Amino acid sequence: MDDASQQKPVKKRPQLLSFLCVLSFIGSGIGAFSSFMVFFLHDAILSVISSGDYDATAFNLDFFSSIDRIYFLLSGLLMVISFTGVMHMWQLRRAGFHLYALSQLMILIVSTIYVYKPMDSFPMFDLLITTLFILLYLRFRNIMD
Repeated sequence: MDDASQQKPVKKRPQLLSFLCVLSFIGSGIGAFSSFMVFFLHDAILSVISSGDYDATAFNLDFFSSIDRIYFLLSGLLMVISFTGVMHMWQLRRAGFHLYALSQLMILIVSTIYVYKPMDSFPMFDLLITTLFILLYLRFRNIMD
């Protein structure tokens, strides 16, 4: 047998999976970058908020001062794991689905503990979007190796 007959056929990634991955690349990438920036610039951001420069705008940023700085570090790290999972799914590797799903669920838990619980609210929109993406990715799990 020659080498050409022993090679596995190349799987084609479905368009919907590609679209989901691009959205997740954008979301996880921007989320990781912004979380790390807020973590490293946390004190400067708090001083700008407390200076009153944003009082004239319609934004109420008082809640920001109640969010622990470690939340942004945890969120950034989980977004990097999510991004890594998406990279694996882009290459049709099943492990990427598990990385993505677990990191997204951990992001929900961490944000509930640090943001939503102190504000006495529930992350319904975050839960819906996370569930939607995980279920859509689950649909393609059988074509991943």
